Amino acid sequence: MIVPFLLACLAPAATPPPRETVDMPAVPKVVEPGWVSTFTIGPTSGPPDSPCEGKLETESPGVPGSSPSATGDLDPNTFPRVDLKAGAANAGLDPMIRDRALLPLELGTLPVEPLRGDPEDIAAVRRVLRQAGEGDGPVRLGFWGASHIAGEYFTGQLRRDLQTRFGDAGHGFVMPVSPWKGYRASDVNLCSHGVWVTDFDRRSGGRNDGMLGPGGMSVESSAASAYGWVQTTTQNPQGREVSRFEVLFLHQPQGGVLRMQVDDAPPVEVSTKGDFGPGAAILKVVPGPHRLTVSPKGDGPVRLVGVNLERDGRGVIVDAMGVNGRTASSWDRWHPEQFAAFYARRPEDLVVMAYGTNEANDGGFTPEGYRAKLEQSLQTMRRLFPSTPCLLIGPGDRGKKLRDQSYAIWMPNTQVAAIQREVGPRFDCATWDQQAAMGGPGSVLSWWKATPSLMAGDLIHFMAAGYQELARRLLVGLEGGT
Repeated sequence: MIVPFLLACLAPAATPPPRETVDMPAVPKVVEPGWVSTFTIGPTSGPPDSPCEGKLETESPGVPGSSPSATGDLDPNTFPRVDLKAGAANAGLDPMIRDRALLPLELGTLPVEPLRGDPEDIAAVRRVLRQAGEGDGPVRLGFWGASHIAGEYFTGQLRRDLQTRFGDAGHGFVMPVSPWKGYRASDVNLCSHGVWVTDFDRRSGGRNDGMLGPGGMSVESSAASAYGWVQTTTQNPQGREVSRFEVLFLHQPQGGVLRMQVDDAPPVEVSTKGDFGPGAAILKVVPGPHRLTVSPKGDGPVRLVGVNLERDGRGVIVDAMGVNGRTASSWDRWHPEQFAAFYARRPEDLVVMAYGTNEANDGGFTPEGYRAKLEQSLQTMRRLFPSTPCLLIGPGDRGKKLRDQSYAIWMPNTQVAAIQREVGPRFDCATWDQQAAMGGPGSVLSWWKATPSLMAGDLIHFMAAGYQELARRLLVGLEGGT
């Protein structure tokens, strides 16, 4: 029901002139779709003191013949080579690549990498941040990508910086059970136990049916002994409180009952049996620290696709949805109706696609082929998010050790970023060149040699400090700094 509120003053005994009534804005009632169940959890004693003692065993669905064929890697010997041996002349090497690779890294002298693209698209992205500072409700930023997003160091630093400035509206998306060993998230505690079947796009032996939920991954178990829990932090500045858990799952014909328990409150249950489609259970809690435990009841498979942790009021939510080794083409293989249903109910205010590292490593990489695949993936994105502001983040700089002190600089990363700048505006997307933010081709070696090192030894991924530095540089670009 929509209820108008009227402002009026009570008339005193005398007869003053009548006051004009003012219509206040109507407050719309939220009507949840039929696949959503809502529970109100009463006061609890808070999260249990027990630490994580889970023993996780992940299995693939084991579908025969569903694994993709590998195309191999590009030959690094075809790329510019930097010799780090003392006194090496590096004759014939581009002087800019040589200087970036050999000179000591000075972060303070690196120019700010701005957002690029159509001015209207850039302005739309920046309006999202202004909305965080001016609006009453949460502003949600959705990040999809590969391992650079999956590691949650990059998005974790962004979340902390934005929530410090605009308010902590909750952690946002997280998987309640690790979809692979080593899965982590910043400013939230996770624990998994038991045997879970994990799936994501192009997983070896995976289903490849696209039924993966809004983050592109799923976990499933039938065992009552299997569980996962998500808990607010106790020491970090962000992530200490939650007002609402949103448990996302899939209905399926043989689905079992999902059990959910907040702290020491009585468990609540919801059936996941039905036609294939989205499902959600909303658990409203007294704002504060809490632990949510999810598990199958044991009467059939339960497939989970995520949990959203949110707080009431204004602030920022950063949904980090990265899957190791994936490409933007993953979007073309997700089940579109299911994906759209989740986000029609809980829209993102900004769509960020941070892919390119794996595309630039494909043995069949060509600029023409990558351009065509990117266009197709952005068409898919726009069907799901027709008018949402969009940002494409290109890959960082990359190197490859050849032998002794000789290193190749991975030039396809530069081509990927250039194609993103070309194609992005056609789909109303701004772009941010992560390689340029590092200093350009060759900078990977100076970031690796820095003290402390900002690059991991594989010269592809970053150390935590490197991801945090890049997050700060992106934030400057988002704010329009120079």
